[in-house]
Amino acid sequence: MMNKLTTFVCCLFCCLQLSTITKAQELLSMNEVLLAIEENNYDLKAAQQNIAAAKALTTKYNRGYLPTLGIDAGLGFTLSGIKSVFNIEPFPDLNVQNIAAYNGNVGIGSSYLIYDGGQRKLRNKKNLTNLDNTKLQVNNIKQVISFNAAQIYYRIVQAMFNNNLLQETLAISKERNKRAQTFYEYGKANRVDISNAKVDIIRDSLNIISTNNNIENFKWQLNQLTLRQDIDYTADTTFTLFYQLLKREDLQATLRKSNTELVALQQNIALVKYDLAIAHKLNAPQISANGGYNFSYQKNDAKAQEDHRRTNGLNLGLNANWNILDGGQQKLQEQLASIDLQNASIAYKNKENELSAQLNQLWNNYQNNLLTLRIEKQNIQLNKENFELVKTRYENGQQSSVEFRQAQLNLLNAQSQYYITRTSAKLLEVEVGFLLGE
Repeated sequence: MMNKLTTFVCCLFCCLQLSTITKAQELLSMNEVLLAIEENNYDLKAAQQNIAAAKALTTKYNRGYLPTLGIDAGLGFTLSGIKSVFNIEPFPDLNVQNIAAYNGNVGIGSSYLIYDGGQRKLRNKKNLTNLDNTKLQVNNIKQVISFNAAQIYYRIVQAMFNNNLLQETLAISKERNKRAQTFYEYGKANRVDISNAKVDIIRDSLNIISTNNNIENFKWQLNQLTLRQDIDYTADTTFTLFYQLLKREDLQATLRKSNTELVALQQNIALVKYDLAIAHKLNAPQISANGGYNFSYQKNDAKAQEDHRRTNGLNLGLNANWNILDGGQQKLQEQLASIDLQNASIAYKNKENELSAQLNQLWNNYQNNLLTLRIEKQNIQLNKENFELVKTRYENGQQSSVEFRQAQLNLLNAQSQYYITRTSAKLLEVEVGFLLGE
């Protein structure tokens, strides 16, 4: 049985070594991740096309200040006849058939809206506001993608922390195995100590393999957002907690000012106000200028009395239109726009209250994590001291391998919990930053 266990441990060592022998991996920082998302992410590129569409609505070709100009032309052919019978002498009867005539015409017309009660100006302002709103929506999509990427990135960091701890634990287990074998040779240990050491090596090795697999899976998830094609990189584990010295009141003020959802709702209110203003001017008088030039020509054959005819003329004019009674349509549009404005204001207040409560909850969790971090740091120090004491007693034969393993696991758990809490605090910072529009 012991030989089979030894063989399994050796095979596991080989697999573990093959899984950890890799070429030097580049360091991928969080800033580089965000830059890759901005350059490569398909969802973001698709959203940016909306900006181009909104920008097209603000160009001079959609502002309504350009005149219209049209040309029409035509060619025609007629074949006719005439027959006249007179009752009065001495007029002879008239009978002429197959009279051919060719005609053509061309005309140029132009019009320009001089005044429409200010509707054109309001629509242009609305289009500019809509462009800003579209840019904000794209920025919000970018923030959502970046937020998801940050969560995955710091999960990689957490897994790397755990992997480093497991590597240290495995090294200690290997050293313990050597000592157990040495003690056994000198009669200071039994086969149970050796078996326990080998079992712990197997468990530590399997944990490392599992953690490495998690790291690779997280990297592929991150690659889906950055469009990176390989996982030959490592994350930066030296992150800093930035919000430790900030105050809740300052964060709330920043939330109301910079949160993308709130800013978008504010712009939506502005858009609805433009709709209301346009509705007020639906029946405003309109004045437009128009002009045109027409030319026509007709050529007849010799059978006709008239050889040819040509007409041409220039016309200029002003038109005014004032819709005095529209059956209540303007009033209806005004009522609908007013309702939309009230709904937009309610939506803003509701979202503001929701985000404020969310920020308070995140901030409380963040402060709790900071407090837990300080306690976990003390816990690590206590477990280190306990482990060194047990390790010394174990090497002197005063502690069993089970007690040594338990002290080792206690230290591993304390260190792992510290890094879990620290990474959780960073993820909370990411969430707070997302709410603040950062």
